[in-house]
Amino acid sequence: MARGGKRTGAGRPKKPLVDKILEGNPGKRPLTVLEFKDFDKEETLPVPPEYLSEHGKEIFNITAAWLQKTGCLKLILPAHIEEYAMCKARWLECEAMNAKHGLLAKHPTTGQPMQSPYVQMAITYLKQADAAWGKIYEVVKENCTQEFRNNMPHEDAMEWLLSMKRGR
Repeated sequence: MARGGKRTGAGRPKKPLVDKILEGNPGKRPLTVLEFKDFDKEETLPVPPEYLSEHGKEIFNITAAWLQKTGCLKLILPAHIEEYAMCKARWLECEAMNAKHGLLAKHPTTGQPMQSPYVQMAITYLKQADAAWGKIYEVVKENCTQEFRNNMPHEDAMEWLLSMKRGR
């Protein structure tokens, strides 16, 4: 059984285009900049699917609007945005249940305290949301000539969570 050879994702990750431009193109190779001559900023946003919850539809619309601002909306499959919105909405739902019921639950047979099932579900959905966001942001990072690090739609939630911790 062969173990070596070229594998998808192996090797050093690509540098974002904006970093190459800011550093003066240290490799001196011609930079690949995608230009969309038929790109229309007034392009209609995709419609969120019906199976998403209200929070999911809101996250879908916010993410799609942000992608439209970056100019990368046409490059990203709507299914990736749907996946991100669904996982993020489910994570928020689990966190709401954790806030409502607490992190401990009563074991159904022994009656002993145990971890709430919503804790593990929240962790799983957050990992899935981060993986889905990684697919989206990879396209944005590799194709934008501007830097979009401080205004990503999911950072508002993180800022809110971190400010809650500082406020105590």
